[in-house]
Amino acid sequence: MRIIIAGAGAVGTHLAKLLSRENMDICLIDEDESRLGDLSADYDMLTRAASPTSFHDLRDIRVKDADIFVAVTPHESVNITSCLIA
Repeated sequence: MRIIIAGAGAVGTHLAKLLSRENMDICLIDEDESRLGDLSADYDMLTRAASPTSFHDLRDIRVKDADIFVAVTPHESVNITSCLIA
């Protein structure tokens, strides 16, 4: 199952770590590259510095092929907008 998680804060990172242990195909995105850190090296997931509200960025990470899109950024308006776009 391909899952895209927008937001590499505490909730998004924890969710990505849990799902990567379940052998899910995880892509964690965040606008702040420093939040992504070494997650892709330590866990089986893809990390990308990308805006969850950018059509171009969502197209680049192949959001249309995702089974689930989860938005857990600190901003409610970004979460709603990115889910609508996805």
